[in-house]
Amino acid sequence: MQRRTIVVVVIVVLLAGLVVADVLISSRKADDHTATDSPSARAAITRLLGGDERRAAQFELQRVPEKQGLADSFGIGGEDGRVVLSGSSDVALISGFSWWLKYVAGGHLSTNGDRIALPETLPAPDKPISRRTTLTDRYAYNFTVFGYTMPYWTWTEWEREIDYLAASGVNRALVLVGQEAVWYDTFQSFGLSESEVRAWIAQPSFQPWQWYGSTTGFDPSGGVHAGPVSKELIEKRAELGRKIADRMRSLGIAPVFPAFIGHVPDKAFADSNPDAHLVPQGGYSGHPRPLWLDPTDELYDRVAAKFYEVQTARFGETTHYSNDLLHEGGELGGVDLGDAGRAVQTALNKAHPDAIWVLQAWQDNPMRELIEAIDRKRVLVLDLDADDGPSWKRKDKFWGAPWAWGTIQNFGGRLGTFGNLYEPGRTLPEVRKMGKGARGDLVGTAMVMEGTYLNPVVQDLFGEMVWREEPVDLDSWVTDYAKRRYGVDDPNLREAWKTLLKTAYSFRATNHESGEGPHESPFVALPSLKMTSASNWGPKQPRYPAEEFEPALRQLLRAPESVRQLETYEYDLVDVARQVLADRGRAKLVEIAEAYGAKDIATLDTTTDEFLAYMTRTDELLGTQKDWLLGTWLNSARSWGGDDAEKALLERDARGIITIWSEPACGVLRDYANRDWQGLVSGYYQPRWQRYFAELAGTVEAGKPPNIDWCAVGREFTSQTTEYPGAPTGVTYDVAARIADDLGL
Repeated sequence: MQRRTIVVVVIVVLLAGLVVADVLISSRKADDHTATDSPSARAAITRLLGGDERRAAQFELQRVPEKQGLADSFGIGGEDGRVVLSGSSDVALISGFSWWLKYVAGGHLSTNGDRIALPETLPAPDKPISRRTTLTDRYAYNFTVFGYTMPYWTWTEWEREIDYLAASGVNRALVLVGQEAVWYDTFQSFGLSESEVRAWIAQPSFQPWQWYGSTTGFDPSGGVHAGPVSKELIEKRAELGRKIADRMRSLGIAPVFPAFIGHVPDKAFADSNPDAHLVPQGGYSGHPRPLWLDPTDELYDRVAAKFYEVQTARFGETTHYSNDLLHEGGELGGVDLGDAGRAVQTALNKAHPDAIWVLQAWQDNPMRELIEAIDRKRVLVLDLDADDGPSWKRKDKFWGAPWAWGTIQNFGGRLGTFGNLYEPGRTLPEVRKMGKGARGDLVGTAMVMEGTYLNPVVQDLFGEMVWREEPVDLDSWVTDYAKRRYGVDDPNLREAWKTLLKTAYSFRATNHESGEGPHESPFVALPSLKMTSASNWGPKQPRYPAEEFEPALRQLLRAPESVRQLETYEYDLVDVARQVLADRGRAKLVEIAEAYGAKDIATLDTTTDEFLAYMTRTDELLGTQKDWLLGTWLNSARSWGGDDAEKALLERDARGIITIWSEPACGVLRDYANRDWQGLVSGYYQPRWQRYFAELAGTVEAGKPPNIDWCAVGREFTSQTTEYPGAPTGVTYDVAARIADDLGL
C-alpha cells in the first residue's frame, strides 16, 4: 500500500511538472510570436489620437504570425481601459485601431476632418472582433495625384497621410516626391551638364506627366513652364521624399518608386550619345514628349543601372517599381514591344532581384504582347477603372498576371458632391468571390483617384472593404457613417445621408461615354450659353436629379447645435450648399439662354445678375471652411521657394495646373483640374462670366455670343500675384442657412 501511495504521488508530481512545463513552453511560444508592443504602430496610433499618449497607453499591441492562406489579419479584444489590438503587421494593427475607433468607440478619421471624442477609459468590444484579408497588395495613388493634390505638401501633411493610409489597410503606396533627384544624378553621368538636366525637369505639379513620358520641363522658346527647377528645390524635395519612404517602410508600407522605362532629355542627351537608338515620341496636348531610349539598345542597360543605383542611394531599397510603356500614346519606332518589356524588366531585376513591376491598366495598356513576353509572376497590374468599364474583363483577366481592383472616381481633383459607393461596397466583394477562372489572379485593391481630400465617404468605404469579404448594406452603412462623422444619432442627419446616398453617391457606370467624375459646376466652366461641362472629359448630363439632391441641405441644417461647429459637419455643409448653388446656377443659365434667344434684354440683365449673385454666395460660403481656400494652395507652393523669384515661379506653377493646365495644353486641358475654391471663384471664374455677360448684351440683335480668347485670360491669371486668404472667415452654418433661405429651401 505504501509503495503504491509513493508511486501515485510521484506520478502526480511528474504529471504536474509536465503540465507546468507545457504551460511554460506554450507561454514561451506565445512570447516568441507575440511582441509586447510595436513602437511604429503605437506611434502612428498616438498621432491619430491627436498625440494623446495617455489614451494611447490603454492599447496593448500584439504582433501575431500570419495565418496560412491570409495576407493580413487583426483582432480586437481586452477590457475597458486595456484594449488589446493584435495584428499580423503594423498596417494590420493600425487598421485594427481604425476599426476599433469606428465600431467600438464611435469615432471617425477622414481626409476631411476627424471626430475623436473619447471617454477617459477607452471601451473594449463586448466580444472579440476578428478581421482578415486575402488581398496581398493594397495599393494607393495615381501618378497624377502628385500634381493635382500633393505637389506642395510638407512633412506635416505627409505624416498624417501615411498614418491614414495604414489605417485604411494600404501596404503599397507610390512615392514620386523628390524622385526628380534621380534624373538629376543619373543624366549628368551621360554627358549632360548640371544646368541642362535642371532645364529638362518640370516644376513639381507637372512632374507626374514627365514620369509618364508625356511632357518635358522648361522650354524657353515655347514657354512650356515657368522656369528651370533649382538645385535647392531638387534637394529639399529629395529630403522629404526620403523621409516619406522611410516612414512608410517603418509601418510596413512598401514605397513604390518610379521605374526607368527609357525617357531621356531630348537634344542634350542625343548630342552626348549620338550612337544611341532614340525614338521620337511625338506630342501630348501641345507638349513635346521626351525622347525614348530603346530598351534593347546597349546604352539602356547602363542608364538603367545608374538610375537604380542613385535611386537606392537617395531613397533606399524597396520591392515595387511602377511605370508604363506607351502611356496615353508614344511611338515604338520599330522596336518590338515584347522585347522592350523584357529589357525593362531585366534591368529592373538586375538592380533589384525581388522587384515587382507595377503596371497600370489604362486605355490600351497593358497590351497582350507585353504581358506574354515578360515574367508575369513579377508583375502587378492595377486596373485603374475596375468600377467603370473594367479592363480585367476587356483584357482577358490580364492573361494570368496578378492584378488589383482599382477605382479612380475623381479626375483632376475636380470638386463636386459625387462618388461611387456601390462598386466597392457591392461589386468588389462579388468579384472576390468568383473563382480564379472567372476573375483571374486578383490579389489586391488600388485607390487611384487623380485628386484626393474630397468626398471623404468614398475613401472611408474603400479602405474598409479590404477587411470585408461580404457586400455591405449601403443604407445601414451610410447611416452609421453619419453617426460616426457627427457623433450623434440624429434623424435629420440620417435623412441627409440617405438623400446623398440615393443621389450624389449612387452613381454606377459601365463605360466612359457618360464622362469622367462629377457633373461640374457651371461657375468654373468657360462662359457659354451652351455650356455642358467645364473640362473636355466631364459629363455632359447631370449625374442625378438636382431637385432630389436639394433636400439634403435643409436636412443638414436641422442638425443639433452641438454638431454645427464640428470640422466634419462644416466640410459637408459647405460641400452640399456649394452643390445646390451650382445646380441652381445651371438652371439659371438655361433661363439666360432663353432670354438671349428671345432678345429679351430686361430678363437677360436680371438673370445674369442672379447667376453672378450665386457665384458671390458660393465664394463667401467656400471661405468659411479651411479645405476650400485658394490661398492655402498658393501659400503652400510659395513656401517651397528659396527666394522671391522662385516663390513667384512656383506660384505660377500652382495657378497654371488648376486653370489653363499649361500654355501649350490650354486648348485641350484647360479647366481639367477646375476647383470650387474661395478666391478662385471670385478672382478667376467670376470675372470671366462678368466679362462674357457684359459683352453678351451687345450681341443680342446679331444672335452671335461673344468669342473671347480665354487662354489669354488664363495666362494673365497665372502671372498674377494677388494674395488670397489662407484661413477661413465667417460662420459656415450661418452662411449656409442664409443661402438656403434665399433659395426658398
